[in-house]
Amino acid sequence: MSRRLFLFFLLGLALQPAWAEGVIHLILSDSGIAYQEAAKAFRGGVGANRTTKVSSLADLTAAQVSDMARSASLIVPVGVQAARYIAQNYPVENSGGQAAVLSLMVPRAVSEKLQWPANLARKKISAVYIDQPPARSLGLIGAAFPSARRVGLLVSKENAGVVKVLAQESARRNFEINVATVDSADDVAQALRQVLPESDVLLLVPDAVAINAGNAQNVLLTTYRYRVPVLGFSQGLSKAGAVASVYASPAQIGSQGAQMMARLAEGGELPPPQYSSAFSIAFNQHVARSLGVSLPNEADIRRKLGAQSE
Repeated sequence: MSRRLFLFFLLGLALQPAWAEGVIHLILSDSGIAYQEAAKAFRGGVGANRTTKVSSLADLTAAQVSDMARSASLIVPVGVQAARYIAQNYPVENSGGQAAVLSLMVPRAVSEKLQWPANLARKKISAVYIDQPPARSLGLIGAAFPSARRVGLLVSKENAGVVKVLAQESARRNFEINVATVDSADDVAQALRQVLPESDVLLLVPDAVAINAGNAQNVLLTTYRYRVPVLGFSQGLSKAGAVASVYASPAQIGSQGAQMMARLAEGGELPPPQYSSAFSIAFNQHVARSLGVSLPNEADIRRKLGAQSE
């Protein structure tokens, strides 16, 4: 090799992104199938030429988070618990490297409240939200329940920002939004009794207090008794009794995360936090018939919203 070619070779190495050979750490909140699906889709999108390691939050220590932050290229917490743990234990001191953090499957309200060290550049922090943009949720309400004008919303105070943007989008679409805010899970039953008589449809959004694994069935049973259809945010909610749900699957979120990682590799910074561009819709025709709800043609709804079928 000539001296000139050797110099070009060295220059090429120097210009490679510093993180190109670094490890990507996927941290799963637990061993649940949803987290595993998101991780699998992310790894598939990243490709075999990147070194990715998957860990469970239960096996992770604060010291290991510090080591990852200094040596890894990217840390990818999957789920709320993992995202909060990484944020709480990301080292404050500015020594060694500084891994970027891309959270997956976290609600926007949670993502915006994570406390990151001041020395970690904002361009190194991003997320793919698990919830849906207001325009998409309200668009499905308009398509699936064309006669509905009053939209009930059940949330806790953590979703104050989401309520604000939903109210703005509702006004633009000529919906009247009725908000029931709860301080604890014990307040949910009373809140439903207040909001359901004034609502044509109840919109559920990710909210650990207002709707969770412990009270979801009771919420859906109550809405059924009041004969108010529910628009949910997961396929599971539609199976459990929501007439329709719009959601991003774990695989869709994981794939979008891999696309954002590619942007990081190209330009050295992550794209801003965002909703999943791909999404799916689920319907429960049995509950719809029981409530006397006549859903428009499902294919037409999917085509209008650009949704996928799962």
